[in-house]
Amino acid sequence: MTSSRQSAVNQTVASRFSLRVVVLVAVILGLLIPASIITVLGFGLQRDSMVAQLETDQRRLLDIVALGMQEPLWNLSRQAGSPLIASVMEDSRVISVRVTDTQSNTVFLYALRSERRIGGVSFVQKPVIYRGEEIGQVTIEFDTEHLTIAQSNQLKNLLMILFAQLGLSILLIVGILHSRFLKPMRTLTEQATHLAELHLDTPFLWERKDEIGRLGRHLEWTRAELKRLIDELRAKTLALESDIARRREVEDALRRSENKYRELFWSNLDGIVISSLDGQVIDANPAFLNLMCYSLDQLKLQNFWSLIAPESEGMERFNLDNKVLRFGYCDEFEASYINRFGNVVPVSVKTVAMRDSFGRINAVWRMVRDISEKRVAEERMQLAAKVFENTVEGIMITDADKRIRSVNKAFSHITGFGQQEVLGQKPDMLSSGRHDETFYEAMWSAINEHGSWQGELWNRRKNGEVYPEWLAISAVRNAVGEITHYVAIFSDLSERKAADERIQFLAHFDVLTGLPNRAHIQDRVELAIHNATRDNERLALLLLDLDRFKTINESLGHSAGDALLQVLAERIRSTLLTGEVVARQGGDEFIVLLPLIADPGSAALAAERIRDVLEPPVELFNHSISITPSIGISVFPDDGRDFETLVRNADAAMYHAKSAGRNSYKFYTADLNARAREILEIESQLRYALDRDEFVLHYQPQVDLRTGEIIGAEALIRWQHPDLGLLGPVRFIEVAEERGFIVQIGNWVIQEACRQLAQWRRQGLPRISLAVNLSTLQFKQQDLAVHLQRALSAHGLVGSDLDVEVTESVIMDDVETTIHTIDRIKSMGLQLSIDDFGTGYSSLSYLKRFKADKLKIDRSFVRDIPMDADDSAIARAIINMAKNLNMTVIAEGVETIEQWKFLDREGCHAAQGYLLAKPVPAKEFEKLLEKGVLLPERLTSSA
Repeated sequence: MTSSRQSAVNQTVASRFSLRVVVLVAVILGLLIPASIITVLGFGLQRDSMVAQLETDQRRLLDIVALGMQEPLWNLSRQAGSPLIASVMEDSRVISVRVTDTQSNTVFLYALRSERRIGGVSFVQKPVIYRGEEIGQVTIEFDTEHLTIAQSNQLKNLLMILFAQLGLSILLIVGILHSRFLKPMRTLTEQATHLAELHLDTPFLWERKDEIGRLGRHLEWTRAELKRLIDELRAKTLALESDIARRREVEDALRRSENKYRELFWSNLDGIVISSLDGQVIDANPAFLNLMCYSLDQLKLQNFWSLIAPESEGMERFNLDNKVLRFGYCDEFEASYINRFGNVVPVSVKTVAMRDSFGRINAVWRMVRDISEKRVAEERMQLAAKVFENTVEGIMITDADKRIRSVNKAFSHITGFGQQEVLGQKPDMLSSGRHDETFYEAMWSAINEHGSWQGELWNRRKNGEVYPEWLAISAVRNAVGEITHYVAIFSDLSERKAADERIQFLAHFDVLTGLPNRAHIQDRVELAIHNATRDNERLALLLLDLDRFKTINESLGHSAGDALLQVLAERIRSTLLTGEVVARQGGDEFIVLLPLIADPGSAALAAERIRDVLEPPVELFNHSISITPSIGISVFPDDGRDFETLVRNADAAMYHAKSAGRNSYKFYTADLNARAREILEIESQLRYALDRDEFVLHYQPQVDLRTGEIIGAEALIRWQHPDLGLLGPVRFIEVAEERGFIVQIGNWVIQEACRQLAQWRRQGLPRISLAVNLSTLQFKQQDLAVHLQRALSAHGLVGSDLDVEVTESVIMDDVETTIHTIDRIKSMGLQLSIDDFGTGYSSLSYLKRFKADKLKIDRSFVRDIPMDADDSAIARAIINMAKNLNMTVIAEGVETIEQWKFLDREGCHAAQGYLLAKPVPAKEFEKLLEKGVLLPERLTSSA
């Protein structure tokens, strides 16, 4: 009784202590959680506001720089852009500002703060768009350290406010709880303790009217009733004690007998379950209940057969019917049971029959042992075996004497040795001979000292091939620390070594031609410059560009261009002398280094050798291709003292060679810089030419050879340059194509030609068709047909009023796409003319598919007729072929009466050229149209 009372006291004290803890925890959590959430949300909002403000400032600065850099970047004026960059750098958050010219892919302006705080940084970028074109990129680097500091200070302030509020709130709430709840609860607890200890003589007095007071009065009623009941029970207890004493003696005897059985049943580590023959569970020991995750009451509600997995039920029933019921037992067998959570439990089972007092079998006793760990161990062994056999790394296991006991498939795949060939052998059979004894001694010393070693070494395959491998060796020890085995795991590094070599090659050599690349040749040139400076010698750089290589790419495709580059690279390399190097700079440009020359004449001889070796045609894709080079030469130290200067000056000389007729070489001279500046000026002014309305069209009449009637005209663009005067297309079209302006210019030509033609119609002038030229880029535009239709519709014209002229190289690039584009143009009623016919690489078989309306004989074939028999034959063949294909033939460049008569005699339909009229402005062309007929003067006088 004393122990029971002490236990009750302990429980009361523990309960009282737990109640206080719970109340305090509830109060603290009730305040802390909402306050923390509000603090976190408030901090998050303020942090987002700070971040948003920073991002707004960043975007504002970025927009200012991008807008302010349009004019300086377009005009390439660093002086104009520097003040803006300096003003941006006054912001202490700005670390650096970089402005990049995307046209030349160079840094236009760059500013970097000399000192900066250590902290986070952010980058913002924006393209510089000028007149719809991206001309540069602005990048600003911001220091975000100040944002981090501000956020940290804000968090500290919020935490201080939070803790102050929590402290004050907790003090107030704890005071109220103590007076109104905890103190009365302590009194209730003490009274309950007296009640539990059966100290029932002292009444419990309560005057409070609230819920605690009512609870105290109920407790007082309970005390009084309990005291009355206890008094009654004491009297009855004395009468029962004598009866209980007698019954206890009988029960003790029975209990001693039953305990032996229960001790065996309950303490057995194997699960035991007793069930009737129909599967009703009668009893089960704790081991079985734990295995199946049931309580005994839950298990008794189950039928035993529902505990067996479907795949094991047939075997259980067979053993019950044919072994247990016949022989009284069944030997151990394996089955699968299902626990309360539906998980399959693998078990081994022994079954014994139970009999009643008449010897009849009425129940079954099953001893069940969990074999999950056994199954897992078996699976691990199987998995380890699979991993050993199927891993891609080679594995070799040796005994303590270093004799091979086992190898996997990867070992055989890597080394070429089969398992039976190496068992019992020592690993030194794989030795490559590249490592000395000292290497192996150090390796085995590390294994014995540290238990493992790994590193790269060379071994030998069965076929004698030496290969690199990464090898890791570990020592396996037994329980007493003795080495019993060594395990070696290795992987073949051959492919990785080859990849490293490939990467090294790609860093210094051109993949297509195998020649050194620009980076490699730059290193060689700088070394040659150093040697030449030291020895007071000269060297030369030759910059070689292939003439009209772009035309070959467009007509035959890039595969043909690549094959041609490989052939020509090998030819150039074959001309080099000892020490001379050729590299591919990119595209169709090559750099040749002559590291030592006696005088510039040596460079000229090298250029002559290159011209000679490139002269023979290259047979490629059923075409005989002749290619010529334009070569620029710069000499150290006269033309530059560093690689970049020498290359730049050689490039200027090369362009001079191109403009001089190609297939030649030129030395760098100072006046080439003037031409380069002129080209740069043309390029910079070309950007504004359309906006300033500086382009004009001149018109050259096309005349019927028989009657002299003006049947059409070709619109030819001219540029009224503000400084250089009227420029022909030769001065600016190539630059426009290279810089991507040609599409806008071509679209303007279409619009202006349609406008002018419509004006002539309104003036009542004779109806003619007007021809406009399309560039390669313009012809490839997806919206070409749409643009043509809009131009015609805007000026009230029909398709037959306009001729579209394209060169052979344009239409031969991607023939199927070209035919689709031509079909769309023809469906609008426009006429198609093939310009410069006979100068490209087109196949005559495509002419019919192209459905061209007109062929224009190139001026190169007209120039020498009728004196040159070959040109006359070519012109005659083109005229006859066009007639057979129902095409109109127009001869370009007609300048003499003899040419006129020859073409008329051969049946050519029309002609244009200086014999009749030069290209003239629209006003002058109107005068020609008013005449209607335009014949050479000699023909007119003879008539």
